[in-house]
Parts: sequence; structure tokens; C-alpha cells
Amino acid sequence: MTRSWTAALFTALMLAHLPAPARADPALSLAERKSLPAEVVAYLDRRMGCTHWSGEDAYDAARGRQIAAAVKTLRCDAIGADVKRLRQRYGRDPAVRKALDAAAHAEG
Repeated sequence: MTRSWTAALFTALMLAHLPAPARADPALSLAERKSLPAEVVAYLDRRMGCTHWSGEDAYDAARGRQIAAAVKTLRCDAIGADVKRLRQRYGRDPAVRKALDAAAHAEG
């Protein structure tokens, strides 16, 4: 199994445990998501996961380890660099710009 495939699977499993509103990006329809490059969709999913896990309470050591593992697997420390790279690569695509802007504004 490749590292990126493993990370994608882990992300999908973690996101599956979130309530539906947290998983669904209200700014993008399913058709819009399907029209985006796969790496942009993967980034958006990672960003939602990072937002979720960064807001979780580490109420004990085991939960703290679970949160730290999720943040590491999602590569949350690279989110800023990744969005910059995606904006450089797809900056002329209005659908990508809209999706990345919506993700940035969804966090508040």
C-alpha cells in the first residue's frame, strides 16, 4: 500500500465518523466537487479533517495520542504550504479558486 493511499484511507475512515454536516462542504455541490482535480478534493477533505481534529479535546492521554496521530496522518502542519501550491498550480481555474476560498472561509 502506498503512503498516500494509506493516508487517504485513514482520512476517509476518520471523516466517516464525523456528523454529516461536518463532512459535507456546504459551499460545494457534489457536481462541483467531481469537477475539481483529485488533489484539490483530497486537500479539501484533509483540511476539514484537520479543522475537526484541531478542535477536539484531549480529555485523557489516550485521546491526546489519537488526536496527535490523526493530525500527523492528515499532515495538518503542511496545510498552508499545500494550499499555496494548489493556488499556484490551479490559480487560473475559477472552480478551484472558489473551492479553496470557501474552505478558508468555512473555518471562520
